[in-house]
Amino acid sequence: MAKVSRPEVAAAFMRPPAGVLLGRLVQEGALSRAEAEIARELPISEDICVEADSAGHTDGRSAYALMPAMLSLRDEEMARHGYAKPIRAGASGGLGAPEAVAAAFVLGAEFVITGSVNQCSPEAGTSDAVKEMLAGLDVQDTAYAPAGDMFELGAKVQVARKGTLFPARANKLYQLYRRYGSLEEIDEATRRMIEEKYFGRSFDEVWAETRDYLAERKAYELERAEQNPKHRMALIFRWYFVHSIRLAMRGAPGQEVDYQVHCGPAMGAFNRFVAGTDLADWRNRHVDVIAERLMRGAADLLDARFRAMLATPAK
Repeated sequence: MAKVSRPEVAAAFMRPPAGVLLGRLVQEGALSRAEAEIARELPISEDICVEADSAGHTDGRSAYALMPAMLSLRDEEMARHGYAKPIRAGASGGLGAPEAVAAAFVLGAEFVITGSVNQCSPEAGTSDAVKEMLAGLDVQDTAYAPAGDMFELGAKVQVARKGTLFPARANKLYQLYRRYGSLEEIDEATRRMIEEKYFGRSFDEVWAETRDYLAERKAYELERAEQNPKHRMALIFRWYFVHSIRLAMRGAPGQEVDYQVHCGPAMGAFNRFVAGTDLADWRNRHVDVIAERLMRGAADLLDARFRAMLATPAK
């Protein structure tokens, strides 16, 4: 399955693998010649999940615009390559209420995938402190922040905003990275604020930890950082993004302001949907129960709407 939010990326997954790639796989023994011949008539992915505005890495796309475009692209690629089996297209992003799930199916989705709402469940691997935070969110309680793994590129992730200062602090670090060429150019007051309030340790301490990690796993990255002060600054700032995820995962008490929690507005929508029910408490939100409530709610909603439409005389 390929999870995509851009048509040009989706198109690559809907097409057969390149002949050069297949040839190399045959040479490496990863595929037989017969398997490679079959692969020439198959898409790289037979399931495409169209990702609208979502938690974590997101292009912030509207499902209402994105889904029709992707379905049209799917039909074009199906006709062009003459696949015997249809490419299935599903939807994700923003699915926290039965109305949203119903809308996805009306738009043409053949399956749906939830994300944010599953993080607020007993099965989720994050801390109870994060689950309590998520259970208290409304639809407006998210924000966009720089992505730690693509910090220099300015890529964004969507995170929880209520109860944490992470989005504001992460954006501040990115502004400083864009403005300055090295840590030494940052004024003393700003430097002290970051070290004391954001990091809880000095830049030198962060660099020592980062340097040890790179020396063991990415020596080439360490060499680049020692030659390029701006890259060294980026690596030190990126440490905060890893640190903030670790704090959230273990539910570090007293450090909630630095929790990085990937989350989209679907969480707030789900909290409103289950308010006053047995699922108001996240401890009852088992993932299978969440799926059943959303799907059953969407089915009931669609049934009622279509019945109402059929009962209304056409004008």
